[in-house]
Amino acid sequence: MQKSPLFRRIVLRSVGIIILLMETSFLLPFVSAQDATHIPNTVAHNAYHTIAPQTSTDILLNPGEGWVLYGSPANQSASTMAYASVGYMRYDWSSIEPSEGQYNWSIIDNDLNAWVAQGKQFAFGVMNANSSDALQYVTPRWVFADGAASVRCTAFDDTTGKTGIQYEPTWNDPIFLQKVRDFLTALARRYDNNPHIAYIDVRSYGNWGEQHVYGITPSIPLVAADVQTHIQMYRNAFQHTQIIAPWGTPDYNSVYDWAVNNGVGMRRDGMMVDSNGEELVRAHGKAPAVFEFYGSYQWLKAGGYWDGARLRQEVELGKPSYIGMGQWDDDAQTMLADEQQLIGDLANRIGYHFVLASATLPTTLTNGQTSTISLSWRNQGVTYLYKKASVAVALLDNANNVVQKQWFAGSNPRAWGPGLTTTEQTNITFTGINAGTYKLAIGLFQNTTDSNPTYKIGNQGGTANGWYVVSSTTVVNSARSCHILFSSSFSALPMNVCQRPRKKG
Repeated sequence: MQKSPLFRRIVLRSVGIIILLMETSFLLPFVSAQDATHIPNTVAHNAYHTIAPQTSTDILLNPGEGWVLYGSPANQSASTMAYASVGYMRYDWSSIEPSEGQYNWSIIDNDLNAWVAQGKQFAFGVMNANSSDALQYVTPRWVFADGAASVRCTAFDDTTGKTGIQYEPTWNDPIFLQKVRDFLTALARRYDNNPHIAYIDVRSYGNWGEQHVYGITPSIPLVAADVQTHIQMYRNAFQHTQIIAPWGTPDYNSVYDWAVNNGVGMRRDGMMVDSNGEELVRAHGKAPAVFEFYGSYQWLKAGGYWDGARLRQEVELGKPSYIGMGQWDDDAQTMLADEQQLIGDLANRIGYHFVLASATLPTTLTNGQTSTISLSWRNQGVTYLYKKASVAVALLDNANNVVQKQWFAGSNPRAWGPGLTTTEQTNITFTGINAGTYKLAIGLFQNTTDSNPTYKIGNQGGTANGWYVVSSTTVVNSARSCHILFSSSFSALPMNVCQRPRKKG
């Protein structure tokens, strides 16, 4: 009996639906219920697996954090260098600009270049008063000759016992302030946005630039509004480089709250004697904080002030991104010899410390086909990363050369909170890759224009060029386009068309 056209259409339609369901059911068993949650609203074409990368106990030296060494690299040893990420110096203004408009930049440049040659970043400050120095004029004498008001002070340093006469500026004198602005303009013209500079201190007011007048009697302290003027001058001059303001007295707390809300970091230069770091808590989550000891490690120890257990507690409270390892000359070497365990323990606790906790990845990638990747990060440091950062995913060959790199869209390492695990997910599409087996790697970059990852993470599997391999057996298939075709009336058999290159002939 001949079947009607309607009957034939019904049969063809039913067969097509059955084939489509069979094809879908064939794919689904390769994806677990857990994995399917990482690929919402899509049909999985590959198996997904979750990896827990092995962690590492190596000391990580990263931008934006770490132990700080004072003075010249010549004063350091290979051992202290192995723990520190930044070199630091302070200068008298009169040394840098002995005559108006004539600058001895070589003084700063020589230190900067010496630390960069050792693979470190550099930080510095320029002071207008310094009772540790026997100079009568730390603020250049020509500033006063041009009409700025001065105060003849008895300078005293209670850690060295030095005394002397020093001429200090009246800190809110308009001529003095204009000269400072001019100097900062020149300083920023030379050093702003230098990638080798970790930070620059605000040190235009107070003894040692610490925003107090202890040790320079009878210099008169500023009111809060005038302190803000000094910090604002630095903010105006430096548009790209991190600036750090010393905490001076509680009288200026409202200014310091304003400063951190405007991206200015804070430092406390009296640790272990008259501070536990609590003044810096205001900066947490907003800008980096710096610990400096009241005096050298050797002075603290001789005076009965040193307490390693207390420093551990203060790191948890003040949440610094940087800590000075002792101070000048051989002080860091002495401190390391006595406190190597403490310095090692805190090295990965200071600032941020990122560890890749787990990664959910496709076992197989297909050229031109989108796959979902999920990464879970733990921040085991005490505070946030305050520099730019981007995450990338790459396929590496057997020699760890990058075959292709894709950015992990939507990732925000600056938001990875201390003590927390943050999970981020994105879709990745690799194209033009030769079929084969590759390493799938993760990298953290400071700038998307960088050739190699910038940041080290606390995992094993790091390559010489900064990538971290999370899978050594990622298979890449050649391009294959499969899709279902239906006629507009849905009256014909659905066709599963898998397009492959046709052989000639």
